[in-house]
Amino acid sequence: MKPSGVAADFAVLAILSVGGLMTVDQLSREAGLTSWSTRAAVARLEARGLIVDSQRQGRWQITDRGRGAWTVKGKRFTL
Repeated sequence: MKPSGVAADFAVLAILSVGGLMTVDQLSREAGLTSWSTRAAVARLEARGLIVDSQRQGRWQITDRGRGAWTVKGKRFTL
């Protein structure tokens, strides 16, 4: 069963919540998502201001807003 968009979004946020910069390929491997699902999640999260591309280098990091969303809503997706 493939994860829903919301679950994929929170899988990416969970990985980025520990800090650091990660590429889509790294996020895909860590989250266990397909490249397509990961890219779609990254696009949705960026559009909502929850992650940013670090200096246009293709490495993503969580924003303060994203960290807040993860803190409030993300824990229910890790059960």
